[in-house]
Amino acid sequence: MPHKLAKKKLTVHYFEYLILNDLIVTFLALSFSYWLRFASNLFELPFGVPSYGNYILPFFSIEILLIILINREGLYRIDFTKKFVDHVFSLVKSIGLAMLLILAGTFFYRNTTYSRLLIMIIGFNLCFFLIISRLFWRLFYAKNIFEKAKKKILVLGKPETINKIIEHADYFNRYGDIAGFVSTRKFAYAQTGEYLGSIDNFNDILDSCKPDEVVLSDLEIPRKIVINLILESEKRLVTFKIVADLFDIMIQKFEIESIDGLNLIKFKESPLNFAYNRFLKRAIDVLGALLGIIILSPLFFIISLFIKITSKGPIFFSQERISEEGKVFKIHKFRSMYQDAESKTGPVFVKKDDNRCTPIGKFLRKYNLDEIPQLYNVLWSEMSLVGPRPERPFFVEQFKDDIPRYMSRHHIKSGITGWAQIHGLRQGTPIEERVKYDLYYAENWSIWLDFKIIFLTFFALKNAY
Repeated sequence: MPHKLAKKKLTVHYFEYLILNDLIVTFLALSFSYWLRFASNLFELPFGVPSYGNYILPFFSIEILLIILINREGLYRIDFTKKFVDHVFSLVKSIGLAMLLILAGTFFYRNTTYSRLLIMIIGFNLCFFLIISRLFWRLFYAKNIFEKAKKKILVLGKPETINKIIEHADYFNRYGDIAGFVSTRKFAYAQTGEYLGSIDNFNDILDSCKPDEVVLSDLEIPRKIVINLILESEKRLVTFKIVADLFDIMIQKFEIESIDGLNLIKFKESPLNFAYNRFLKRAIDVLGALLGIIILSPLFFIISLFIKITSKGPIFFSQERISEEGKVFKIHKFRSMYQDAESKTGPVFVKKDDNRCTPIGKFLRKYNLDEIPQLYNVLWSEMSLVGPRPERPFFVEQFKDDIPRYMSRHHIKSGITGWAQIHGLRQGTPIEERVKYDLYYAENWSIWLDFKIIFLTFFALKNAY
């Protein structure tokens, strides 16, 4: 199939060009850093100017190491399903790890003394140069390649799942072009789409459509038929993938365990089940909370003053919430509502333009400033900087029986911010969707994911009211 071979070659060329780009940009960043440290007169030179030749070997090591780490993060693949900010975090992660390894190497290699300050300058310059070059690629070059390398996708499924794909077509098109839909059922679709027929004519549809990939979104059809669909696709060198409905409530990654040739599928353990990761997360929480309290202390005073001036009542608001393993604790916030706001309504969620909010309270909630006192909850080990948002016992009792896997989000500490919040899933959004994001976070945790969420929280103002 010539068109598929052309797409593969295009992908290979993209890989080659991008590596060449990174090698050139890294070399420029390294050379500029050397000039900045030793020839710009911005820094003192107590030991004189070392020869550039002394840095050729470490520079070469940095280039090779960086390429390996960037490739490990999957940044040499054509993938526009990820946002650019995701690529930035992966780049920074790779550069940070490379700098740490190089810094560690200088302690063991004593034949030449290397400037530690230069390594720090290199780290900053690499971040700047590589991020700018990647942005250029994404805006001006890679998109043209992506359009040519885009997959042609044939979707098989029942009306509900196909309609869901149609509703999210804008996002799905970042992954590939939908060539058409094939029905796995006998009845018509509720929405319009390029309907090509039923799976009874699957072979003919494959031959006429010539897709790169088939996506099955219906797991309720017989196993024998699924196997036949897979085999017919493979005969035509077409990739076959399955969208499992089960993943709506089971998000964890799977692992294959082999016992004397018998393959067993098991759920992969959450990273936060391991003591080392929990210790690391707690250390970041303590340091982050202390730093936040110190930096934001003037803001504490200003907000407290405005709350006291604009409405009657206490400055702080405390309320019982549920955290890790169902433990009840008191969460602390700046008061953003009038006193006794729920005296007539009882426990209810906040809604947009809620008249129970004070004027200063609306501002605080919009910019997430009412959450600042929770830094003390973090210090007292009742919360984490990042995690699922804690809910009131009243609502937990409602949700635990109605929402699948709702209680699973309580296996880790609640957080001031979370994966759901930076995606705009706050008040007024379906609880089911928030649970999926919370479980994804718990099951894919990494310290880099925490840093990413903390950074994006400053820009995540959608549905904050």
